Amino acid sequence: MTTEFKYEKFFGLDEEQLKCPHTAFEEVRSECPVSRSDGLGFWVVADHENAQKVFRDASVFSTKKMLGEQVSDEWQRMVDMAAQRPGAKDVLGEDYGTSDRKVLLFADPPEHGRHRRLIMGALTPNALKSWAPRIEETADIFVDGIAAGEEVEFVDGFANQYTMTVIADILGFPRDMVPQMLDWTEGFNSMVGNPDQTDEQIEALVDTRYGFDAYCNRQIDDREANPTEDLISRIVKLNAASETPLSRDDLFQVLQLTMVGGSETSATALSKMIEFLGRNPEMWVELKAETDRIPQFMEEMLRMYSPVQGSFRAVTEDIELGGQQLKAGDMLWVGMGTSNRDPKVFDDPDRMDIDRKQLAANHVAFGGGPHVCPGTSLTRMELRMVLEKIITRFSGVELVDQDPAAKKSFNFYGPAALPVRFIS
Repeated sequence: MTTEFKYEKFFGLDEEQLKCPHTAFEEVRSECPVSRSDGLGFWVVADHENAQKVFRDASVFSTKKMLGEQVSDEWQRMVDMAAQRPGAKDVLGEDYGTSDRKVLLFADPPEHGRHRRLIMGALTPNALKSWAPRIEETADIFVDGIAAGEEVEFVDGFANQYTMTVIADILGFPRDMVPQMLDWTEGFNSMVGNPDQTDEQIEALVDTRYGFDAYCNRQIDDREANPTEDLISRIVKLNAASETPLSRDDLFQVLQLTMVGGSETSATALSKMIEFLGRNPEMWVELKAETDRIPQFMEEMLRMYSPVQGSFRAVTEDIELGGQQLKAGDMLWVGMGTSNRDPKVFDDPDRMDIDRKQLAANHVAFGGGPHVCPGTSLTRMELRMVLEKIITRFSGVELVDQDPAAKKSFNFYGPAALPVRFIS
């Protein structure tokens, strides 16, 4: 007899379930925290304890296909097709398309450790400190552009633009590239948590792949000849000094992950925070009176409304997890959003409580173990700066649409669009 699970509607991209994903996992989290859906063909980890076990054991639980088998295969097909374009290898070198691009979050130990040291060596506390004035200036520009009482579509009209501008500045891309960067990001993300793509969509993604790679190739060449203090220069310098430097293809992937991860997660989180404040005006009043509590509000929002709901792992050897016997080759999806609602870790988990103790240390909104997101400090900085300015400038926000649709993805969680009016 085949068991059906409520979460199958979530993975089937049911519109109503995507608006409230954590409810899809409540029953299995308490009764069978590690379960397998025959219909989906993979295991689901729904509780905090077992999620942490998976995150901490990167050897047994491989991230090489963390977006799922179908998406991983399609991404590789996209790279192969880009490399086969007429003239591609003339522009990007004979080795273009030969790497599987398994770097950073797609890499397993020991390669992952080398990649992480590279990116963390570039994202140092001193580097973040040097970028802080520019980020604050960017926040000022965007908040100054909001007119009280006028309708603004917050997701595309503010959050995506703001976070991508921050990433453009840090990478060293000119700001007039932000629209193109948003197009590239939309293309790359269109397959994440939504794997069913037509041949026409795949062709468009090949254009995205090649266009991004060609642009980054020119940027890397420029930084090799004319280094600055931007992130690309730091990565290029550290990579050149490495005993096992990354290939040019792999550097393209590092820059892609920086662009996408550094903008999409932050923009999704920011949009959800504004939506929440629109529904809970008393929280706006509280934070406006005590702006030093905004960071704790951010952490509680990241816990309750995790912008990344989960990711896949591939099992590399037979192992027991949560009372279930997993076999080598099995795929499992680790639920970060549902783990952050685990009552064994968070008392009354469905209640907003910005006074929770050890909140940042316990929630897994940024993952866990060796693959925890390397850009967490940057994300927190850019969110804090812009939220402080918005909350200080205005007295509240009104939701024009009281029931906004959610992103069509089982990985990213947040409103697809959010028309609002800020109150003077």
